[in-house]
Amino acid sequence: MNYKKFFTLSFDDGVEHDKRVIALMKKHGLSGTFNLNAGMLGHKPRLANISRIPKDEIKQVYEGFEVASHGYNHEVFRFLSQKKTAESISKDLKELSGLLGYNVVGHAYPYAMYTKKAEASLRKNGVIYGRWALGKGSFCFPENPFKYMPTCWFNDKNVFNLIDDFIKAEPEDEHMLFMMWGHAYELEYGVRRCPAEQLERIFSRIAGQPDIAYCTNKEAFESVSL
Repeated sequence: MNYKKFFTLSFDDGVEHDKRVIALMKKHGLSGTFNLNAGMLGHKPRLANISRIPKDEIKQVYEGFEVASHGYNHEVFRFLSQKKTAESISKDLKELSGLLGYNVVGHAYPYAMYTKKAEASLRKNGVIYGRWALGKGSFCFPENPFKYMPTCWFNDKNVFNLIDDFIKAEPEDEHMLFMMWGHAYELEYGVRRCPAEQLERIFSRIAGQPDIAYCTNKEAFESVSL
């Protein structure tokens, strides 16, 4: 069997800054997944300028990329009952799928709060993977696709070392996955900002490798389950 290397990006919350990230991704031939909260689309907070993309734009904005669920109102599942967790997940999936015209089958846990009740609800609704946050620094697919921890945050200090290691690596015994995650608003806001110039250097470093499949989260997990 010929094992492959997969690279994907995963951005949370469906904010206007996604448009800038998408432009950079297209420029460098990269793909990825955007995790949205159906109940918060179009929300405009009074404080930081972190507006959510409105419902009538998401199909166009995310065309060619995967949209995954992220909890209807970005709830903390750990503090919800099984019933409320199931309601948030199913409502989020149903509304996003209706807006996009395809079945949403991916999920990123709000606040990285995995729970068994959330996993059960995701499986029941036909979701094929669940993504945590933070970073594990490795390139392994998880035994349980609903407990996937990404390789790194896009503004981790060792991001370029990880990229170089992935480029050099040979997938001899199993498929390899490099998933980089973050929030597009971190280009301008947050404790650990990653300016657009830095993000473009990251994209330029990983792009254009003939042995890497640049894909969405869904495509990566589907490829190894075939």
